[in-house]
Amino acid sequence: MIDSWEQEEQPILDILWVIDNSGSMNPYQTMLSNQINGFMNAFISAGADYHMAFITTDRNYAQGQIIDNSTLDPVGEASAIISNIGIYGSGMEKGIQMSVEALSDPNKLGLGSTFFRETAYLVVIYVSDEKDWSTPGWISHVQFFDDLKEGNFMPFAVIGDPPTGCSYNWRNVQYGAGYWDLVNHYGGSWYSICAADWGSQLQSLGSQVIARSRFSLS
Repeated sequence: MIDSWEQEEQPILDILWVIDNSGSMNPYQTMLSNQINGFMNAFISAGADYHMAFITTDRNYAQGQIIDNSTLDPVGEASAIISNIGIYGSGMEKGIQMSVEALSDPNKLGLGSTFFRETAYLVVIYVSDEKDWSTPGWISHVQFFDDLKEGNFMPFAVIGDPPTGCSYNWRNVQYGAGYWDLVNHYGGSWYSICAADWGSQLQSLGSQVIARSRFSLS
């Protein structure tokens, strides 16, 4: 048996970060902002054609500008956007719902916006220290992603460890239910929000995004 595939010379990626902006997120936003270079360098070194946007778990519109290959300092710009997100958002985090709403609207990040490209592989990365409170639940949004990208979609998450959560600085972080379920459904990867150092995690995440977008086997 021989598996074969076609591999694009240049990955084309639309990457949407959904970052929890509730009151407990300050240390995690800080780590993400300080070490986002590990993630960004994966795209820069691979020569990917990418668009990158940021929303929050209670705001379905872009925070800051869309970052792409023409951005003069993409690492610095991404870091600044994350630093400015803040921690005054809702305690009922609806990350999956916000991503669906943003990607449904051409005036936000959907088809017809400057972010969304029909030819791109869509990646959504959820970062939260709580479960997803989207209404309806995660399973109800699967059809949207299937219809939107027809197999060219992959979610990732930085969340509390399944199935019981984790501990960070003596604080109990709950399991990222909903986010984990969506990631598991599509075969994506999750990373622990309780990790002491996010540098290696973000580098791995960036490499995973590039690897998943390059080819699929059938």
